[in-house]
Amino acid sequence: MSDKKRRLKLVVVGAVVLALVVAIGIGARKGKVQLTSSNNKDLIELRVPTYKTCASTAWVVADKKGFLEKEGLKIVYTGELVASQVLPSVLNGNNDVGTAQPNMLAIAKAGGAQVTAVARQQIEPPANVDPVFRHMRFYATTTSGIKSIDDLKNYKLGQKIKTDGTANSCNQFLFNTLLDKAGVARERFEWVTFTNDIAVIQSTSQGILDVAQIHPPYYKSAEDAGLVLIADSTDTALGESAGASMYYFRDDFIKNNPEVIKKFIRAMVAAQKWSNEHPAEALSLTADWIKVPVTGVHYFATTSEIKEEDLIPWIKDLENSGALKPGQIKPADLITRAFEKVAL
Repeated sequence: MSDKKRRLKLVVVGAVVLALVVAIGIGARKGKVQLTSSNNKDLIELRVPTYKTCASTAWVVADKKGFLEKEGLKIVYTGELVASQVLPSVLNGNNDVGTAQPNMLAIAKAGGAQVTAVARQQIEPPANVDPVFRHMRFYATTTSGIKSIDDLKNYKLGQKIKTDGTANSCNQFLFNTLLDKAGVARERFEWVTFTNDIAVIQSTSQGILDVAQIHPPYYKSAEDAGLVLIADSTDTALGESAGASMYYFRDDFIKNNPEVIKKFIRAMVAAQKWSNEHPAEALSLTADWIKVPVTGVHYFATTSEIKEEDLIPWIKDLENSGALKPGQIKPADLITRAFEKVAL
């Protein structure tokens, strides 16, 4: 292993250890409950972060359209968290369930986190589905002259190109995949973390960022700001894997509450099917929840089965970057097959 890759691996492992330490700290003061989705005291409670992002739709639909209540469940919203806080909040019991892309879950498992994915959430839609439902879009300003990923080869030579995202996120994985396909060196980029996509759009418009990485439902906001679409997640040629995300629980919660997990999966997959089949109402429910005009949301899996082949590219990228040793984590390590036939 090169010195560069060894340093990167140490940073990644250190980040995981830090996350676990933070988890213990947060666990000492459980988050104040912000909202309960139902007043029915006979329903089983599940504690979840208050998602007010592109990840909101499935939760909002499952809640507002009654899919959770039909299964005897209700959500207790524990408050908004930034993405890096969700895993610690699940580990310490402040939340029961979270969602994650395969690369984040792989790093967590490599660091010893006792969490496991139980079902699929998002996927990249087929080509015949409206492009507004694709997992990500990449934008630049008109004044930058960037019209495609290829244009980045000769852009700002000798300088760092700034874009948004965090390590082991969908932003980094999908954008790096596009860079590799175009022959653009990953090392030319500086990654800047933002709390939400609206801030990313504003920073790109102001010239602080060169490339904006945006999720639905913020595509309209990017276009209203005059940004130019230069690529999207389907351009990675990864198929449905490009949008892969999963629901995960603590291992002890899975062991002790298998029937609750089954109820949850049935409710969420039903909500996901409904969202795909009723996009206009799903958009409206999402817009009402996050208080932002919405023209697109994520596209969702319609079965609970997690396909291992969808996880492989995400893990392979971690190996190529030195974040994981080859073979250290396998797709089967991230998931349980105990619930794959719950919703087919």
